[in-house]
Amino acid sequence: MKTYLKTTTIVLVILLLCFMGYKVVNKIQQKTKVIETLKTIPRFSFETLDNETFTKSDLVLNRTTVFIYFNTECNYCQNEAISIKQSIDEFKNTQLIFVSSETKETIKTFSEFYKLNTYDYVNFLFDSQDDFSSRFDATSIPYVLIYDENQALVKRHKGQLKAEVILKTLKSNSINLSNY
Repeated sequence: MKTYLKTTTIVLVILLLCFMGYKVVNKIQQKTKVIETLKTIPRFSFETLDNETFTKSDLVLNRTTVFIYFNTECNYCQNEAISIKQSIDEFKNTQLIFVSSETKETIKTFSEFYKLNTYDYVNFLFDSQDDFSSRFDATSIPYVLIYDENQALVKRHKGQLKAEVILKTLKSNSINLSNY
């Protein structure tokens, strides 16, 4: 009986270790795939606050793009919006894409409160399917992705990122900021 118990225990431990190893390898493969996907702006489809579809093809070509995944109740997101508003003119050659899965009314109120809704290079998008988090690997809010004019990823950042840092990142990566 003792031999049977020892053998069963050893087999169970080996099976558990194999299962855990499989899960770790699978997770690493998934992360690698996401990172590979993010090297350029992935395809996406969200809604504007005017109920129109906004996709990758709606982005202006040869222009830097900054995606900001946010929540209106997040203090860091609010501070980020204030920071961007204070430097808004320096972003005139950059597409700022704010994405949230909150209601359109809530997003609209946020855009109006921080006075970011009047700039044609600032877009607020509604993620009705909560797709942004999985497609862009957003595991925190705020989450910022900075792409150059060729739609190549320059920086991924989890957490608040002040406008100065975004602008410095754009400049330090030789992104075309000739009109800044």
